[in-house]
Amino acid sequence: MKFNMSLFELIFGQQQYVEASLFGQIIVHMNTIVLSILGAFYTYQLFLNIFSIFIKNKKFKDTDQLHEYIFVTSARNEETVIAQLITTIRALDYPQDKIKIHVIADNCTDRTKEIAESMGGVEVFERFNKVKVGKSYALEHYFDIVLNREYSDNFAGFIVVDTDNILDKNYLTEINKTYVEKNANLVASYRASTNMGDSIWTFGTGYSFLRECTLMHKGREKLGISSYVSGTGFFVSYAKMKKENGWHAHTMIEDIEFSTAHLYGGDRTYYNHDAIFYDEQPIRFKDSWKQRLRWVKGLFQVSRLYTWKIFKSIFARKKTLRERASFYESFIFTTPFPAFTIYWFIIYGILSFINLAFTHDFTFLLNTYVFTLFDFTFGFFVFSVFMSYIISFTNWKRIKMHWFKKLFFPWFALVFMVSYAPMFIIAPFKKVEWKPIKHYGLKKPLD
Repeated sequence: MKFNMSLFELIFGQQQYVEASLFGQIIVHMNTIVLSILGAFYTYQLFLNIFSIFIKNKKFKDTDQLHEYIFVTSARNEETVIAQLITTIRALDYPQDKIKIHVIADNCTDRTKEIAESMGGVEVFERFNKVKVGKSYALEHYFDIVLNREYSDNFAGFIVVDTDNILDKNYLTEINKTYVEKNANLVASYRASTNMGDSIWTFGTGYSFLRECTLMHKGREKLGISSYVSGTGFFVSYAKMKKENGWHAHTMIEDIEFSTAHLYGGDRTYYNHDAIFYDEQPIRFKDSWKQRLRWVKGLFQVSRLYTWKIFKSIFARKKTLRERASFYESFIFTTPFPAFTIYWFIIYGILSFINLAFTHDFTFLLNTYVFTLFDFTFGFFVFSVFMSYIISFTNWKRIKMHWFKKLFFPWFALVFMVSYAPMFIIAPFKKVEWKPIKHYGLKKPLD
């Protein structure tokens, strides 16, 4: 059986021709089919990435309609950053009489509540519940209270932020533009990080969010395709929350669950590339692992809830092309295809070693499984470095780290991505609980 030239052979020289056993031929063809199918699902992203790089971002119309908003944050022992968040909201280039700040002091044992109240004009909602733990339950508690209040006709809705967020001064002006022009019920915004240069883990997480914004959301908005909200820095309308009768998304990634349910219900998530905010990423591997394992676990949870529903919606009757594209995007995003790829390489490896046990042909193992694994890893390395540089150059002024690190860290993007592999393997079988991650605040003002 003659195999095609691989990256391995291009680097190390062409290998000896191998005549495969029947079983060997079967597993090689299976590998070709599986990887081709998995790759085909993501082909559209290549075109979306290219499109997003070269187009200008969507600009929303200026407006004289200035609506009222409530900033709400769930705070669990955040005395180190709660004042920083309130200060950045107060510094917005938007009429302060149209802004309210609500803090959910969720199971706090520090001075979060006292600090927030001391800053004036901040309403604190204290909550103690050791069973229903986490941001999603804090939001549920909060909305159960505030949705029963009376609001003026000028009230638009809620901006959900995290305590470590820093907002660009035009942030709310841009959100308001989107709300007015589109009558939007859900709006995602541009997410960068305050400390991307602190470690390979802050770089990796920060750049993954920049990839979503720069190479995905930007193109989606231009094409009229729905985006999704990612954790923090998003607007949800009062009308939407009244219709939903509160917050009911309780998976480990409640934001993605909420976005997916929003799309499945027939609505769209808009995106504003100029509504900029920054957050703080975990510096240590231990904290990064804890955070990302929760995200991976949440992906499997959301997949069980919505993957089949969203897949069927792609082919539902009376849907526009844009709606079908939005459903396809959501299907790809909420299905754990990275896990399927990892599982396949494990299965392929086991089958290859079974073949080795029967044939004692190590050269065949080298020319098939080892070649494929090397090609995939090397190709992924080249892709991750290239895309990281694209992100660096297209977001140069918005990335808050030294210019040398913008050029240096991309070479380690693969290390960050590979660290996800064990998470995808164990997440379906491991009980994962929500645990707070300590925030430290800005070391110095953002440039």
